[in-house]
Formats: sequence, structure tokens, C-alpha cells
Amino acid sequence: MPAKPEGKCAAKKDEATALWPFMLKIYAAPGVAPACLRLQETYGLDIPLFLAVLHGAVLDKALDAAAIRALDASCAQWRQDVIHPLRRIRTAMKSDAILAWNPRVPALREAIKAQELTAERIEAEVLEALIRSLPPTAGPGGEKPLEEAASLVLDLQAPDRAALLPEDARHVCEALAGLEKGCAST
Repeated sequence: MPAKPEGKCAAKKDEATALWPFMLKIYAAPGVAPACLRLQETYGLDIPLFLAVLHGAVLDKALDAAAIRALDASCAQWRQDVIHPLRRIRTAMKSDAILAWNPRVPALREAIKAQELTAERIEAEVLEALIRSLPPTAGPGGEKPLEEAASLVLDLQAPDRAALLPEDARHVCEALAGLEKGCAST
């Protein structure tokens, strides 16, 4: 994901919030991009799904395990057939030997990266529509529901992990809670 935020306080609950700008904003927060990459590499976590679920939690949407399974299932084939192959190609092209093989390779790698991001954005659009259709939650917002939502995604995508929420996931939740507090005071 690019680290370029779009718009101020894009996740305010009283606005029609677009998921992609929200994802860009949280991804650009200090330490979030490397935390997301470690979650992706360590647990196979789908970062667009993870951030979309956190977005749903910010919007006070009812996100239980069944809802998250449905969100995951809605994009699983797309992720498997499009996003993962693009990522594998881009990652394989990261080696110095391949990058140096031909002067045009770095530009090709960047083009593949752009296509991977476009594929993730398409996934985000699908997830956003589904999340918007969810009913509101009965409970209060805040940091705790963010961590609960993060745990549910990890429980689904990394069922063999330790029960505790990984520090990287906690960091993303804390960064998001901090952004939300900043938006609430503006």
C-alpha cells in the first residue's frame, strides 16, 4: 500500500467514509506499514481485509466471526487468483540479480506493484460495500472493539497463532485509535 494519506480525518463516523482513503491514512501512520508487512509475512494476513474490518469497527458495524468469514470468503478467490500471483512476481523480482539483469526490470517491477495495489483497491471496494450493509453494533466504540475485530480476523486467517493479539496488530489498533481521537477533537 502506498503511504500517501488522502483527506483529513477520513474515518469520521458522520461522513460517508471511503475505505481506500481510510486505508491509506492508517497505513501512513508511524510504524503501521512495517507492522502490516510483518503481519502479512508472519501470519499470511490479508491486509486489505484486516484494515477493512478495523474500518468497520470504527464505523460501529456489527462484526462477529460469521460476518468476518463472509467478508473473507467474498474476496478469497480474487486474492488467490490475482493478488497473490502479482505479489509473488513482484517479490521474486526484488533480488539484486533480477533487478540488475536488464535495465527495464525495475520499471516492470514497479508496474507490477501498481497492478497489485489496484487489485487490492478493487478488493477494498468489494469489502466496503459489504461492510456498509452490516447493521450497527450495540456496543460502544474505542480501542477495545478494534482489538477484538483484529483478533477475529487473525483467528480466521491464522488459527494456529498464539491466543494473544500480536504486538504488530495491537500497534495498528493503537495507531487507529489515536487517529480517531485526533479526528474527534477537530
